[in-house]
Amino acid sequence: MIALRLLEAISQACVKEITNVSLQVLHYDFTAKGCKIQEAGWRSIKGSFTDDGEEPVQELPELHKGDELAIKEAAVLEKQTKPPVLYTEAGLLSAMETAGKEIENEEERKALKHIGIGTPATRAAIIETLFTRNYIKRDKRSLIPTEKGLQVYGLVKDRKIADVAMTAEWELALQKIENNEADAGTFQKEMETYAKSITDELLQTSIASTNQPKLTCPKCKSQQLIIRDKIVKCPDEACNWVQFRTVCGVQISIENITSLVNKGKTSLIKGMTSKAGKKFDAYIILKENAESSFEFEKNKSSKRNGK
Repeated sequence: MIALRLLEAISQACVKEITNVSLQVLHYDFTAKGCKIQEAGWRSIKGSFTDDGEEPVQELPELHKGDELAIKEAAVLEKQTKPPVLYTEAGLLSAMETAGKEIENEEERKALKHIGIGTPATRAAIIETLFTRNYIKRDKRSLIPTEKGLQVYGLVKDRKIADVAMTAEWELALQKIENNEADAGTFQKEMETYAKSITDELLQTSIASTNQPKLTCPKCKSQQLIIRDKIVKCPDEACNWVQFRTVCGVQISIENITSLVNKGKTSLIKGMTSKAGKKFDAYIILKENAESSFEFEKNKSSKRNGK
């Protein structure tokens, strides 16, 4: 595989001739697409001429504008539309580069055409941040939004901070300032107003916590716990009880957090990793002072002792 990839990387480009034909039957419009490989280039290494999701290579006969074609047969096919293909990391990078192609305003679309979201140096880091904050996850080559990511998307999709056209407007304004067609001071004031407005919007936004259980702090016995992706904590600074959601490399579920707080013990958590790199299974329990600790299965330990 490595040898083939290397050979493909240093081979010539693949040159294809793509033909799009428009046909009209009575008042109905039809289209046909043909693809002819003129120079195989790197594709000749493995002899593969199609990519995932692409139509197979199909050569069309020589056609000219105005040609009349005889219809041999016609058939109606019943099919279902396919959902958009999930992004890969490469696809998402490309989409970030061309983020403005759907903008209706032609000037803004042209301005954003060469800008996109982020810069070539920061786009990969932006995607990595999405992974780090658990907004998306990998499923083989595809990127899948997490429940948290969908929640954040639902909250900000109609907000000013998510308006891609704003980047184009800034670029247009900066071009006018460069050409002495606009005042830099006015632009700065508009930026300050914008920053204040999006901050106010975000401060008024809260993620619905209807699915989160209401748990009482096991230490102070009075405050309701705050449940986050990474920690569960008591809001009372004097109490300051905290339980991390990730323990030895395993994410602790809400069900286990509930069991730990209410019953003092989780179900058996499997696949945790010790500092020495060894896998182990254990229960997480709460001691009398509400500090967490491990409890190991007694049956397994007794069997090991018997051996």
